[in-house]
Amino acid sequence: MKAERSDRVARSARWLNRLVTSPFAPIVALLLIGLGLFALPPLGVPPDRVSDLHLLVGVVTLLLVFLLEHNEERDTTAIHVKLDEILVALDADTRKVGVEELPAEKIKQVRDEGREDVGQGTRAGRAR
Repeated sequence: MKAERSDRVARSARWLNRLVTSPFAPIVALLLIGLGLFALPPLGVPPDRVSDLHLLVGVVTLLLVFLLEHNEERDTTAIHVKLDEILVALDADTRKVGVEELPAEKIKQVRDEGREDVGQGTRAGRAR
């Protein structure tokens, strides 16, 4: 049951992402903003209702931030999986597979060790 709900949420997020990133989305957003700013007050909509639209825009903005974060996390995870697969396929140093899960300080330590190894390798190559 929980997996179905999670899958439904993920599908909804992907659908919303396609909708929001379509080429027509900015045009629709500008038309809605123009409608709210210029058409509603002359039609007799009270100013407090127009301020409710400002609240609605704020809520939609917050939801879009969460949508973007969800998609960024998904894309980043996919990139890490692909990079790990490349490391394994190249028979490279597999100790770095999954390094993105480590704390920031440990990642910096691994990075610095890798730079030292590269520096020593180039010095040894020049010494020959």
